[in-house]
Amino acid sequence: MRSARRGFTLIEVMVVLLIISITVAVVSVNFGVLDRRNTADEVERLQRVLQFAAERAAVRGNPIQVEFLPGSYRFSQLDASGKWQLMFEPRELIEHDWQAGLAPGQLSVADRPVEAADARIVFTSEAPRFRLEVLTPDGIRTLTGNSAGEVLTDTAITTVGVRS
Repeated sequence: MRSARRGFTLIEVMVVLLIISITVAVVSVNFGVLDRRNTADEVERLQRVLQFAAERAAVRGNPIQVEFLPGSYRFSQLDASGKWQLMFEPRELIEHDWQAGLAPGQLSVADRPVEAADARIVFTSEAPRFRLEVLTPDGIRTLTGNSAGEVLTDTAITTVGVRS
């Protein structure tokens, strides 16, 4: 007589491992898509707040500057004494941390490169022309401001070459 079977056959173990592997692969791909979507959302948010700052400065006639720092970007408004004061309202223009993996890249204002230590755009009644590169995990996204106060984003991502 045969004794009662205990344990799993090799085929059963392999089927379970295959199911686990497929599940892990699907979840990993979905997290990658979410990360890229979050990056796109954050670049779009920056585009909208820059355009909002340009419009607000033009309508109110009060200059607004945005400073691009390594860990964040912040908005300031020129007060009556001629000093820049950080903005705490509206909430769209309060200091905002860069999302993980994003950082400011090269900035040009009126076709002139701006040093990283002085990376800022000043919006007045007339919007400046500017070009801001945003470094992302997938490459470089470019925001371009025109003299009408519009801020446009590129639709393509410029990939950063990796050297071997």
